Amino acid sequence: MDKLNICLETSSYLPLVWITPYSQGVITLIESFRKNSFFYIQEDCLIEALSYMHYQKDWFRHPSVRLKKLAKLLTDAQLNKLPFPSTAFQILLGGKMWPQGLYLNFVRHTAFLYADLVDKVDFSNKRQGLLTLADLVDERFDFLKTKIESHLNSGEFQIDFNEMINYWGRFYLYSEIPETLPIKVWKDPSKFEKGVAKIRDVFHYESMLKIDINFDKMIVANTGFSKHIKKEKQLKTLPIEIISAPSRQMDFFE
Repeated sequence: MDKLNICLETSSYLPLVWITPYSQGVITLIESFRKNSFFYIQEDCLIEALSYMHYQKDWFRHPSVRLKKLAKLLTDAQLNKLPFPSTAFQILLGGKMWPQGLYLNFVRHTAFLYADLVDKVDFSNKRQGLLTLADLVDERFDFLKTKIESHLNSGEFQIDFNEMINYWGRFYLYSEIPETLPIKVWKDPSKFEKGVAKIRDVFHYESMLKIDINFDKMIVANTGFSKHIKKEKQLKTLPIEIISAPSRQMDFFE
């Protein structure tokens, strides 16, 4: 039997890098097709994924800066009054005094990225604990940025599921960790012009139609993906089937 050509998308790639409510659904779909499929991703999806790590390292945005600054400014007496590890989480979520919606989503994102690192820190010496956590945050940031950049700059890469970051929480996974997954990177010679996310989704889908790989399916982790592709392109049917991974949140909430 001929193998299927299956394309991943930004929304189904990132849940393989860090754990989200969609990670289990994406993994289950991949495993169901793995034996008779080749897996691909478009270069621009990796560019979009890398944008999550393109933020300024300042007080507002980067927890490491806040941790180091407080370790330097606070006196021993002030530090001794602070409870840990709860204070560490408050610092991870810190930033602006009057944050707006987009900023709240951003600090939520960074807090998820680094929350599990608190488990590795001994706060018996609170000043040193803050500095240790800051170093771990910087190490995590560099690890993720380097990983996604290496995927972007290669023709093919391996997803190592053992390296998934906890992010939203390991309780969203219930299956055994799969074997590494090879993914091929392909390019569209045209570049995406900046616009809203759903227009970028359309660009990714249209690229599949133009490339000579002959894709059979696309796996996404976005329940509205098919709907807005049809709406934007006024399509009644989709030539390449889109399969949306389920969110495991539905297992937890009534």
